[in-house]
Amino acid sequence: MKIFLLLPFSLALFTLPTQPGALAAPRGEHDWVVDPVHSSVVFKVKHANAAWFKGTFDEIAGTVSLDPTKPEAGSVKLVIPVASVDTNDKKRDDHLKAADFFNYKENPEITFTSTKIAAKGDALAVTGDLSMAGKTKSITIDVEKVGEGEFYGKRVGYTTTFTIQRSDFGMTYGVENNALGDAITLMVDLELIQPK
Repeated sequence: MKIFLLLPFSLALFTLPTQPGALAAPRGEHDWVVDPVHSSVVFKVKHANAAWFKGTFDEIAGTVSLDPTKPEAGSVKLVIPVASVDTNDKKRDDHLKAADFFNYKENPEITFTSTKIAAKGDALAVTGDLSMAGKTKSITIDVEKVGEGEFYGKRVGYTTTFTIQRSDFGMTYGVENNALGDAITLMVDLELIQPK
């Protein structure tokens, strides 16, 4: 199976270098960085038009600036290394990294950069540029705050589930013969901490 991801971002919203230490995170009251140990990116795709198959990206980094009273002034930047794709099968993972899918040697990262954030009831509508496999598309996702707490510092959590068409990013392998679905659902859960 092959495929992807995406960003889905659970959302929350962010920027990211593939090396957490490389992030130049702001340090204001409303500034956050992704805690990679407690955040996750899961994707699912229909295989052979029969059953859902799930995989993960095991690494994610990013920054989020968000004042709950002024969400329109916020920003999100996320980075997901393609090399961290994990479907519990090395041969399949290698295929996903190859030219049929991500072509990760030329496109080593999936990124999401917000262009607009708006309140949507108790949630947020986050619009941004999703880039992968050498293509960039604007998407809008609904992001929900799921909690906040204290554990070695203040923490806040966001979640999002959204669907994209991988063919929009040039990944058409298996679509014509229904070997692999075009629609990819992404489930992104972010736990954010304040930079030190």
